[in-house]
Amino acid sequence: MSLIPAEVIDRVRTSVNILDVVGQSVQMHKSGKNWFGLCPFHPEKTPSFSVNEEKQIFTCFSCHRGGNVFKFLMELNGVTFPEAVKQVAQIAGIEIATDVGQTAAEKNSPRQKLYQLYNRAADLYHHVLINTKLGQEAFAYLQDRGLSLELIKEFRIGFAPEQPLLEELFKKEEASDYQLVRKSGLFLEWQDGSLHERFVDRIMFPINNQAGQVVAFSGRLLHANPQAPKYLNSPETAIFNKSKVLFNFDKAKGEIRLKQRVILFEGFMDVLAAYRSGVKNGVASMGTSLTDEQVYQLKRLTNQVCICYDGDDPGQLATKRALELFESQGSFNLSVINLPENLDPDEYVKKYGEEKFAQAVAANQVGALDFYLQYFERGKNLATENDQLLYLRQVLEVLAPLKDKIQQDLYLNRLSKRFKLEKLNLEAQLRDLQTKLKVQTKTLTDLKMSAVVPPVEKQAKVSQVITAQRLLLYRLLHEQGVFLRLMADAQFHFFTEIYQRGYLVAQAYFAQHEDYNSAEFLDFIKEEPIRQLVVSLEMTEFPPQAQPEEIDDCIIIITKLAPLLAKLDQNDQEFERAMSLGNTEEAQRLLVEKIKLKQQIAQVKQALH
Repeated sequence: MSLIPAEVIDRVRTSVNILDVVGQSVQMHKSGKNWFGLCPFHPEKTPSFSVNEEKQIFTCFSCHRGGNVFKFLMELNGVTFPEAVKQVAQIAGIEIATDVGQTAAEKNSPRQKLYQLYNRAADLYHHVLINTKLGQEAFAYLQDRGLSLELIKEFRIGFAPEQPLLEELFKKEEASDYQLVRKSGLFLEWQDGSLHERFVDRIMFPINNQAGQVVAFSGRLLHANPQAPKYLNSPETAIFNKSKVLFNFDKAKGEIRLKQRVILFEGFMDVLAAYRSGVKNGVASMGTSLTDEQVYQLKRLTNQVCICYDGDDPGQLATKRALELFESQGSFNLSVINLPENLDPDEYVKKYGEEKFAQAVAANQVGALDFYLQYFERGKNLATENDQLLYLRQVLEVLAPLKDKIQQDLYLNRLSKRFKLEKLNLEAQLRDLQTKLKVQTKTLTDLKMSAVVPPVEKQAKVSQVITAQRLLLYRLLHEQGVFLRLMADAQFHFFTEIYQRGYLVAQAYFAQHEDYNSAEFLDFIKEEPIRQLVVSLEMTEFPPQAQPEEIDDCIIIITKLAPLLAKLDQNDQEFERAMSLGNTEEAQRLLVEKIKLKQQIAQVKQALH
């Protein structure tokens, strides 16, 4: 392996601000010295993910992941350390050879091989589309749909012909690793065990993960075939989970952050139509219903969500379901774009042009409640009493959970005026619905609580010994005088193993580095438990400067008090064992020893400041 030089790693790490890198995936808000946001590694409702910009580190107080910018990308994208360094280098505009820092084992891991297979497949499909006669008809079709060569290249759109080109390309891999190719999702297995291309006569849209790596394809039939679906997606694999992937999310992240809003489209062509119209903050789900994972992915970046699905009945029903899913997650400002003439975005751009589409997006946006008012009218004759009653009930059911009383009042006024009803009657019915809703919510909560295991007792308070070890390890890292004082005492060692190991790593670090840098030190540490311990220390608010008596107390607690407390604990266990065995003589001896230990502990505590 050709290692990435340490000086290159340092230059890459210091060339970016971790807050900027994290901000590409998480919407951060400052609170005190740190920045907080929703953790990208696990679902949560209250932000527990924190970044310390000064120290260039992050941590999650819930799932306890933490580290510097490299560790963040390793956890976020599931990549190795060298790959994370290269990703940060790319952000910083620093060139690093692609094969540097990667071991043979890493290069040949199943996940890496899958990434390589999909990347090569994307290159092949793209080459066929823009450079061969086999792709001419598909290329002409895409241009007729308004996709320029530049856009086709930017999204690496390709074409899978009827000829088995991919089979030929991967014959070598199939011979050496048949199971990998078989499970890649790029092929179908026939009864005789032979592999045949999954995608045939299809325009190929690469699906990228949020790091921009191709992990799947969606193929659209070029020629109508009643025996085959119009769109065919890759099956789930080790690198692709359709419930967690949004089309164009990797490209849209920056624009979403910039505009503080995301537009959710129904299909890939809609996203592309919007993109070429200058609306670049659009994404689409993978041809299935929106999922909780996808909603949370968007929630980390923005709470402003605009839904622009098709204007037909299925599209409007999908809009309603999407709104309900976002509402169940809470904290979203939701709106809907209904394009004129019930056209979908792709149709609208084709009919009226890109400039008109961008204008239509801005002009046809309504709030979620206005959408519901329009949606509930579909299929009803509001001239009849029965349909009026049904419509009013549906609208009031949407208003009932709202916490904004002013918003409720505004819509009640509109309903009262439109249907010539007493507002008091509408308010009375709304209160009835709210009462029923509270009962249902309480019942559901009770059911959930009854199914939950009784809560675990609160964790015991951190012991005096652990507190002293945490403080002393933090001090010796940040203050050279403390480190040199401990190094001068050949007999000193931390009482708990992990702190002692941290101390030994610090010694090795300072043998090579004159000054301490927390983000740099985290790269120096090889053991994950020690790395997480240091992250925990760095994210703790300690007083800015150590006092001499503070260090004295820590050393006394660690070297004198801790061993006595450990002996006392062992004495208690042996005493209980002796009593259970009826060994009164041994129990008496242990009792005398316990008294002496307590006297010694008291003397040590008296020596503390």
